[in-house]
Amino acid sequence: MTEIELKFLLDEAGERALRASPALKRLSQGPQRRRKLRSIYFDTPEGDLRAGGFALRLRKVGRGWVQTVKAGSHASGAGLFSMREAEAPAPGGRLDLDLVSDPGLREAVRSLVGDAPLNPIFETLIDRTERRLVVPLGEVELAIDIGEVVAGEARVAFREAELELKSGAPAAIYDIARALFDTVPARFSEMSKAGRGHALNAGRPALPLAEPRRAVRPELDPQATTEAAAARVLRECLSQIDANAALCLVDDTPSGPHQLRVGLRRARSALSLFGPALQGPQAEALNAAARDLAATAGELRDLDVLSAEILGPAAALVPADAAGHAALAEAVAARQLAARAALREALAGPAARRLLIDLSAFVELRGWLRPTDHAQTGQLARPVGETAAAALARRWKKVRRCARELESLDIEARHDLRKQLKKLRYGVDFFGPMWPEERVAPYARALRKLQNVFGSLNDAAMAEARLTGPGAPCAEDPAAQRAVGRLMGRMEMQAEADWTRALARWEALSSLKPFWK
Repeated sequence: MTEIELKFLLDEAGERALRASPALKRLSQGPQRRRKLRSIYFDTPEGDLRAGGFALRLRKVGRGWVQTVKAGSHASGAGLFSMREAEAPAPGGRLDLDLVSDPGLREAVRSLVGDAPLNPIFETLIDRTERRLVVPLGEVELAIDIGEVVAGEARVAFREAELELKSGAPAAIYDIARALFDTVPARFSEMSKAGRGHALNAGRPALPLAEPRRAVRPELDPQATTEAAAARVLRECLSQIDANAALCLVDDTPSGPHQLRVGLRRARSALSLFGPALQGPQAEALNAAARDLAATAGELRDLDVLSAEILGPAAALVPADAAGHAALAEAVAARQLAARAALREALAGPAARRLLIDLSAFVELRGWLRPTDHAQTGQLARPVGETAAAALARRWKKVRRCARELESLDIEARHDLRKQLKKLRYGVDFFGPMWPEERVAPYARALRKLQNVFGSLNDAAMAEARLTGPGAPCAEDPAAQRAVGRLMGRMEMQAEADWTRALARWEALSSLKPFWK
């Protein structure tokens, strides 16, 4: 049989909120069931089963034992787990590969194991609460697992919620996820319990670390379909968004909002890069929701930059302005606190939670499909190498259009060019690895240098708008305004130098032959 699951990691607050959820009571059919489960996972000394994508366990359920083989995986990122599974009673708690009822699984396991011994590698100890949930599209089992994974002397506790499809369409899982997790603090789980055990056994983290999650370049095969590549790219974007959203709720590090905004922008760029293949109402709704959340994260990110990278260094340059800088720093710090609270409120609210679940559903349920659109069928089946070349060419054309008469661009036009450069950069990050490194590296390096200069120019424009525009802090404080005046003077001089560098770096970039041609 095939097991389809969506998993969420919980903390104590999330567990309490889930158990108390009105939606849980509304959707439940029949009484809940509690069980204590002990599962022992086996592998060869060389880890042949793990390497082959298999898990073999004995689980004690009540007084008896059950042997289970699982095979398969979920695609990297915050998506559905889809596993082939074969279960059978295991009298006396003894392994017996002859008990594997699925002939394909049985032969695959035997082939991987060969004559090697099967040894216990790790185990899990779980207190599980199960509920049967029903929606019009199907029946789903919710399991709330409180337990730990044990490998030798190492132990890691975890809380997890699993939604497993029992009957009906996979969309039922997402319908229930939207109802249960709209305000419950949780994040997608990207590891199976077997994965956690193997990680712990190898000395790697069995749970995600509370640290900023940077973008990872997805591995794309240029001959793969555009649809498969789009799914891989969007899963990677979702993983970055989900991890940094969870971090921003509990940690004040400035990198969290920054990487959250980057992830949201990358997701929006991906939806645009794949063009007509993904377009439709669902993509438009996801794009709008990501834009709104990115704006909230961007408010905090701008204030973080203003405080740490602009006001902080400037305070040491003119001692006579110390009082003015102190007043400005205090006022900006108060706005940072308010912006952080606003971001956390947004991340804990239903709109952000729905965005995460809807983006996962969009990928896993192929939400872009337009059944009567035969042209889309061809676009989705097109080799992604061809789609990528066309998408990068479109982006480069937009950049060149924005860069016309570059020397005379005003602030707004420079900002538009910066945004187009950033979108091109994301496209290069997504698709560049499909071309030889020696062709991509010079182009990516020149693009990065140019984008960095535009980033500095944007920071200067942002500082000017926030420190001198409507609602500027300390507008009635003469000392603060003197400090702002001197700071703006220095930043204007630096901006002129940066703009000269930008012109030179644009020439360097535009002189290179695009690697996709």
